[in-house]
Amino acid sequence: MKKATLTLILILCILPLNAQDSAKERRIRQTVNEMMDNMTTEQKVAQLFMVQIDRNNPAEIRAEQDSLVKLGLGGIIIMRGPVVPFMERMNELQSASRIPLLVATDAEWGAAMRLYEYKAYPKQYQLSKMKNSAGLMYKMGRNVAKELKDLNIHVNFAPVADMVEVPGENADQREFGFGVAHATEYATAYMKGMQDEGISACAKHFPSHGETNIDAHIERPYFYYTREHADSTYLVPFKKMIDEGVDFVMMGHHAVQCYDSTMIACSISPKCVKGVLKGELGFKGLVVTDALGMGGVMNGSTPLEVNVAAYKAGIDLLLMSQEPIQAIKAITDSLECGAFPMDELDERVRKMLTLKARKGFFESGYSPIVTDIQDKIDRANKRDAALIEKMNKRIFAYDPYENAPYHDPTLQMDRGRN
Repeated sequence: MKKATLTLILILCILPLNAQDSAKERRIRQTVNEMMDNMTTEQKVAQLFMVQIDRNNPAEIRAEQDSLVKLGLGGIIIMRGPVVPFMERMNELQSASRIPLLVATDAEWGAAMRLYEYKAYPKQYQLSKMKNSAGLMYKMGRNVAKELKDLNIHVNFAPVADMVEVPGENADQREFGFGVAHATEYATAYMKGMQDEGISACAKHFPSHGETNIDAHIERPYFYYTREHADSTYLVPFKKMIDEGVDFVMMGHHAVQCYDSTMIACSISPKCVKGVLKGELGFKGLVVTDALGMGGVMNGSTPLEVNVAAYKAGIDLLLMSQEPIQAIKAITDSLECGAFPMDELDERVRKMLTLKARKGFFESGYSPIVTDIQDKIDRANKRDAALIEKMNKRIFAYDPYENAPYHDPTLQMDRGRN
């Protein structure tokens, strides 16, 4: 076959696919616009909230969850426990929700991070010991995504894009630990595996919550890197994943002087959210906070103050608010009195609903209800076992002298600081 003829055939084959994609996106835009035309301001604000579901929520918390669904809650996050109680409660809330709930979890080392019955993959610091294994990280992403798809969980708040430059220095098992290029390659491979399988990934905790022994769950970590150093090291994995189309970026509850000299938490900093992430890096996906009850963001503030500050900073999805009903009302009141612009609200809600539409939520025949749970767990564990074993063999073969980068200990205390 002549080259010109082959080229023509390829063009004719591709054009209908592009046309179908365009038609699908037009249908999505039309659907989202029609939905938004029929939503109140309060319902729009409620779409920007995601609350946690625990295995044994008391009656008053369950009642609050039911009330939030009636307000138009955007999503839920699954915490830690056995699978069945979570799925039963999730099914109840989905059945009561007019707009299907976006369901998320933290599955950094697979569904096992939250759900007891699943086999656990190695944690990121261990995975970083594997040499030349981006392909395995991609396969792990695909497998973890299959675990979550089986349970109608749509978002994995992973991978952790935080990193340490020096192996073993203030290293957390959730972080990659062998240099910028290595961490970037592995985090991106994991992200792409998940998203190619239809599960949204999330790069966290922007703009990197790396080398510190301070736990942001308890108090706020402070970083004093120069802008040049931060941009060329800690921001690199985030930049790469944004370029590769990651759906979510999670803001950390830490302060980074070079990005905001006021030293407020990045999660409530307009300079970090609107200025750096959405502005300089051009991120168009959804920006989510870390859990809003953590000490790193509370830092003496009230839950209501923190929620309003997060919205004002440019956050698209407020995660695990401590007073969600009150916060929805406060933000709604601020919008209706003109304190916040309505067009910014509409932009954020449109992103949320568009993501749901692309996941098929509004298509005929879609059901968010989970069935045949045990069969799905058994299949996942059988599928995961071989890959976990292969990864562990590569980790155990790790040679620290061969893998670790050279580091001058005399520079350890002031690397990259003003």
